Amino acid sequence: MTPHPELGPLRMQNVLFRLSATPGAIRWAGRPHGADTEAVLTELGLTPAELRALREEGAL
Repeated sequence: MTPHPELGPLRMQNVLFRLSATPGAIRWAGRPHGADTEAVLTELGLTPAELRALREEGAL
């Protein structure tokens, strides 16, 4: 099981290819939902005022 901050423990597929010296492991399930939304929208050209308006409308 892999811990997830919002969903709790998750079952995940194992490492597909294992090498003898570096077998690999699943350590985390990824970032929380929406963790990068502001960064992406900023890269797309939205201003801080537009982000604030979206947040006030409940879209973020």
